Amino acid sequence: MKKQKGFTLIELLVVIAVIGMLASIILVSLGPARARARDARRISDVRQMSLALEIEATDGGEAVAGCAGDQVDADTCSITGTAVVFTNFQDPSTSETPCLSGVSTDTCQYSIATDAGAAGARTDDYQICFVLEQANGALGLSSGKNQISDGSNFSNGCE
Repeated sequence: MKKQKGFTLIELLVVIAVIGMLASIILVSLGPARARARDARRISDVRQMSLALEIEATDGGEAVAGCAGDQVDADTCSITGTAVVFTNFQDPSTSETPCLSGVSTDTCQYSIATDAGAAGARTDDYQICFVLEQANGALGLSSGKNQISDGSNFSNGCE
């Protein structure tokens, strides 16, 4: 009798099932890592926006153009007479709603207002609101709405 080499159908199915289970475990464990990556990008974005506003404030406070309302979408704003525009800063989520005070959203686009949350943001009087999916202990920020304001100060909540 000649012995055939190879795998049986059952052996192949068992291997495929084991690989499938391992792949699902890996994908589930990557969820929090993706959230942390999105949060890191959000923090980086708002720091860069805040830095641009702070640099412009050294020449004296000026209005942030395109930000006539309170908590307007930051990508509509720019600083008059400079190359500073915020159109490249988009929240990594798919949400199109700006972060509004009192409105509960899981994710939202960055929004700009005065430090008190009113209309008329200026380079020397502003807050940028954003949402974190997970708490950031290093900055003392909780999950949910947070803000960065004058002097690049982070705080929980959003006016």
